[in-house]
Amino acid sequence: MPVPESVRSLTPGTIPYRAATDLAALQADFENNPVEVLVELLRDLGETITVAALRERVKSMGLGVEMPPHEWNAVRESLRADSAVRTHGKYCVSWKGKAGATPRRGRRRSASEALRELAGMPRKNTAATRRLSAAVSVGLGELTSPYEQLAAHALGVPVTDWPQGWAEPRPQDVPEEVRLVAVQHITEMSRARNRAVLPATDPGLDAVKSAEIPSRLELLPLLVPLAAMPAKSLAADRAAKAVNGEYAWDTLRTGMECFELSLSKTSDREAGRPDQDKLLAPLAARARELLKRVLMRRPKEDDLPWLDFVEEMVFRACVLLADPRIQEQRNGLVREWAQHVADHSGIPAELREAARAAQAAAAAEAADAAETDGTGVSERATGGRQGEAAPEAPPVSAEEPECTEAEQEGDTGAEAGEADSAELASDEPVQEVTEDVPDEAPEAAQETERDPQVEIEALKRLLEEERSNVATARTESERQRRDASDALAEAEATANRLRLRIADEEKHRAEAETRARAAEATAESARQGLEEAEQRVEAMTRQLRRRDDELRQSRQTARGASQAQLRQARIDTLRVLAAVLTEVADQAIHEDDKTGPANALYRRALARAAAAGVLDRGALGEETDYDPVMHRAPGGPAARVVVERPGFVWQGSREPEPVVLEQAIVRGVEQ
Repeated sequence: MPVPESVRSLTPGTIPYRAATDLAALQADFENNPVEVLVELLRDLGETITVAALRERVKSMGLGVEMPPHEWNAVRESLRADSAVRTHGKYCVSWKGKAGATPRRGRRRSASEALRELAGMPRKNTAATRRLSAAVSVGLGELTSPYEQLAAHALGVPVTDWPQGWAEPRPQDVPEEVRLVAVQHITEMSRARNRAVLPATDPGLDAVKSAEIPSRLELLPLLVPLAAMPAKSLAADRAAKAVNGEYAWDTLRTGMECFELSLSKTSDREAGRPDQDKLLAPLAARARELLKRVLMRRPKEDDLPWLDFVEEMVFRACVLLADPRIQEQRNGLVREWAQHVADHSGIPAELREAARAAQAAAAAEAADAAETDGTGVSERATGGRQGEAAPEAPPVSAEEPECTEAEQEGDTGAEAGEADSAELASDEPVQEVTEDVPDEAPEAAQETERDPQVEIEALKRLLEEERSNVATARTESERQRRDASDALAEAEATANRLRLRIADEEKHRAEAETRARAAEATAESARQGLEEAEQRVEAMTRQLRRRDDELRQSRQTARGASQAQLRQARIDTLRVLAAVLTEVADQAIHEDDKTGPANALYRRALARAAAAGVLDRGALGEETDYDPVMHRAPGGPAARVVVERPGFVWQGSREPEPVVLEQAIVRGVEQ
């Protein structure tokens, strides 16, 4: 039965088949190398096609939909220049190879290689950056090193599946470009973690990115093996400058281990390995600067851990100096480092003396042991040389023939599988061969020949029905697509309205918080002003009492003083009190609440002053006749005035009229 036109068949391994079965992997390959995917598509088509039609065919499969025009132009030129593509004029291309042949595929870039190129690429190249980021994102599971994972996170690759704990950090296996990005990211994220973010402030980009890294994963310990790496590296230098505190101590401990291990490689270096001093030179320079910084930053309180660390370092340095193997390296870098640590002036003198004593004792014990075991060592060395003179013959494995036979069987099976696939891929239908074929052959020969026209008509009716069903299904699909598009547009509009409403609410809340903070600051300032005024009132009251005491003493000691002088002295004293009452009255006038603290303070001060005969004249807002003795008008005198601030007088028991201590402030009545 012929296949209807609405049914489309896909061959496994072709680009349309991959688009229908695994579109995500195909999109990643297209972003990584679009020319390779286009060449394979030309091979699958097997015909000449324009570049514009090829682009539409690719977009219909969901590839390169968001590719900008300038990037597509570059891809088109690369496609026309490919060795497997034949150009026909200016716009048409075709597959140059044989039909069904497999095009030459380039090696797929791994996630580590893509990350290295992405780390060393300038940020302006957005197209290449996007392709490399996609390649890193697809192979994110291949990145096992913590430095690679953090570098990918720093370069904008979304990392969602963080490990439960960091794997063993091996910085020497990571490219330098990736290490530089990782060190900078570790430093920035550590600062962001330690920085406090206020509730009403913007956290910033670093704080947001640091929140994406789980808190269970510590960042600063990753700088320790990087800073102690025995190799020349700018990333290691920056890591050594970034570590502080106990992490700096751990870095120096790890560096000391590197120097200790280098002693055991002396014989290997003589056998032809690279010079260890060249590898240790950058580490020695970093360790010197780090040791200087650590010794200068001795804690002022609770320095016992620091003393333990310094004692450990100087003792290990003295142990290195006492090692007999170091005597062979008079000018070696290990000896220089150990001597530098043992003689450093930043280490307390008592620790250095104790370490030197331990070094001398260890050297004496080593010398005694060498004299005692000299003969035994020479005999063991002789026996070892004799053993090395007769090497054993390598054993012959009996399993090799079996493995060869297994490989032959595997090759035979593979060839058989290829043959089967070739048979299945052929255009001719597969005929079943059974034992009943000879018996059925006569019956098949006796069957009457059917009418082909009837079969054709029946097939046409079936085809028309299928076309009608397909048209109905297509119409229904278009209707559902339009409904879904309308619903999506309505949802997006609702979401936009909600976003605007949320933005307005946040703006109003921020303004309210700003006003509340301003009101709190004003209230705090007023409270401090009232407290200061109350303190001044109390001070003036004490001064008044002291003046009264002095006045009484002066009366007792100087009976001959005139009453006028005593009266003037008291008036001067009371004027000071009136000045204080004036300041308190100003505070009370500017306070909105009549029951506020300023008004309460004014009433208390006025009650205390009344005991000394000091009274107020005029109330706020009172209208009265202008009195040049009692009133003071800054804006000029008038017949009728309004009191803006009360005045104060002293009414003595022997005074016929009140004595004006402080004039009231008045203004003319507006007509």
